[in-house]
Amino acid sequence: METVWRQIAFHRLSKAQQQAKLIKDSEYEIAHLNLSADFRKGKLTQAEFEAAHTKQWKDYGTWAISAGLYEEVTPEQQLIEAEDGLTAQIEQVNLIRAELKKSLLEVKEKVK
Repeated sequence: METVWRQIAFHRLSKAQQQAKLIKDSEYEIAHLNLSADFRKGKLTQAEFEAAHTKQWKDYGTWAISAGLYEEVTPEQQLIEAEDGLTAQIEQVNLIRAELKKSLLEVKEKVK
């Protein structure tokens, strides 16, 4: 499992980051609309359009990470979040099972 990057909620960004994001988002949207227009006019092949779009998105992502708009989520953090989600789901399922007078479920760690 690899480290992933998660977008930070807009309201958690500093005012400077919010302003930079809004400007960059606008620039990205305009560039993408121009790219799409060129494709529709036949100035680009499908492959050229896809390559340019991929580059635009990758460049935006690189900028966003370097600007602190994304947070790193390690494999260990991903595991904790997944286990917490599983626990919450089991609790919900068990509430329903209890109402239906069925046996409750339990998650056990498998020993190797």
